[in-house]
Amino acid sequence: MAENKKPQWDIWKELEELRQRYKELAPMFARVGVAPEFAQMVNNLRLDLQRRPPSPPLNTGERDKDAQAQEEYKRAFASHYEEVFFKVENCLRMPWPIEAQYLVPGILEEVENQRRTLAKNPLVSPPLEKLDTLVEEYANLDKMDDRLDRNAIGVRRAQLTEVLGFPLIVRRQLAHPEWELLPPLASDAYRQLLNSKIENYRAAGWLQSKLFDKWYIALEFDAIWARLKRDANDRERIISQLKLNWPKLGNWAPDFPHADLVWYLLLVLLCIIALFAEWWWAAGGLLIWLQLSVIIEKHHAQLVIKRRQALLLECGRFKRIRDQISSGKFDPSTVLRQLKQFNFRHYVSEQGMQLLQSMSMVGGF
Repeated sequence: MAENKKPQWDIWKELEELRQRYKELAPMFARVGVAPEFAQMVNNLRLDLQRRPPSPPLNTGERDKDAQAQEEYKRAFASHYEEVFFKVENCLRMPWPIEAQYLVPGILEEVENQRRTLAKNPLVSPPLEKLDTLVEEYANLDKMDDRLDRNAIGVRRAQLTEVLGFPLIVRRQLAHPEWELLPPLASDAYRQLLNSKIENYRAAGWLQSKLFDKWYIALEFDAIWARLKRDANDRERIISQLKLNWPKLGNWAPDFPHADLVWYLLLVLLCIIALFAEWWWAAGGLLIWLQLSVIIEKHHAQLVIKRRQALLLECGRFKRIRDQISSGKFDPSTVLRQLKQFNFRHYVSEQGMQLLQSMSMVGGF
């Protein structure tokens, strides 16, 4: 027998591709130190810090014209450095690991020092080497000192991979069932796993976005759809849900094959023995029991058929809701109203309902 193909894929690579496709995810990755756009901004800023200010104008000999040119030069000189200082302050407002914030006060203090230096000597270029070094250190986590809590960044990165990566794992599992990355979608184990993932997602406020709200709700409704189809086509499960407990061997030994057939053959054999032995009361009791068994079994069969028909009907109604959610274009409030008419609301987990309710409060999907 051929061995199952092992997963040969990098979930972090797929997360990076998501970051590039969906700009709303960029701040989340920046919190763990992954922000190529921020790195490019810092590189441009450092080039601005090294860029020379405007050159002084040449004297033309005309007093009024030279005075006007000198005033414009002063404004351009001051504007040059103020623009650089503004870019530094704007850079510090960009998303970045909170553990790097210990450098921010020093950078802002250096900016103010340079502003004061420029105010005292309006046309003398202030020394920006220290500011450049501080900005470089702030943008390069590897160059920070021991005050940087790298473990906290690592924990946050693991949380990002776990929470945002789960929908990707589900998608990969559906594409490659032989990998067995997750339990089957209709299983109780998968339902418990999904519930825990939704809880983790809702607990991580910094990772929440409209995109993943929709993805996690789609996972919830895909799981519900899988369980509905399983239950509608599983007679034994329907019987167990209906709690049809008329005494028979199958109730006590569910793993024994043909248990009910053996049970009724045994009762018939005992009834025949009682008749030949002229144990009339025993034979009469067994005959009545067998007749009741036939009647109740027919009744149970009708209940199972009705339950299956109800499940199939709900499958058809639910599929319309699920297809709407899978398309990504749906109104959470409308879905909540539709679920109120859904006769099997217990299939929807508490975590899924809470997420859907929070989405309806935000709106704009």
